[in-house]
Amino acid sequence: MKKKIITGVAVLVSSMATMLQAEELFVQAGQVVNPSSAGVFGAGVGFALPWSFQEGRLASRLDLSLAHADTRRGGLVQVAVMPVLRYQPQTVGFFAEFGLGAAYVSRTHWDRRHDMGSRLNFASRLGAGYDFGAYALSLNVSHISNAGLKQPNGGADIVDLRLLRAF
Repeated sequence: MKKKIITGVAVLVSSMATMLQAEELFVQAGQVVNPSSAGVFGAGVGFALPWSFQEGRLASRLDLSLAHADTRRGGLVQVAVMPVLRYQPQTVGFFAEFGLGAAYVSRTHWDRRHDMGSRLNFASRLGAGYDFGAYALSLNVSHISNAGLKQPNGGADIVDLRLLRAF
């Protein structure tokens, strides 16, 4: 079942990238570190936004992603939309990113004692990595929660590696 879900996510994101003429395609794999240990696999597309600053060293894009996590209560799907700012001093080299957007999760109860409170949540991501030119690799820390707009507000923290391919 997991292989079918992973294959489905990859095919869907690849189709989205082609149809929407995305500039970047990425895959990510990681771990939910809070509330419980669960594997996460996802993929997404990135679209350049028209805002850049400091002669292009600070650039913006919009990421659309689809991920699957294996929680103690079963699998769940997360869909996220996130504007991202990337600071990269040189064309090739180290970079840092920050994103803040929205995420929808298909299940609010992740384990026996953890309830996200709502399916629609805020999502934030902080990442650092290295851009090789056509490819980039980054380590990211993400947080999802409803920001206290609904109780309970369990939230979730995720650490992942992301491989990005620019077109």
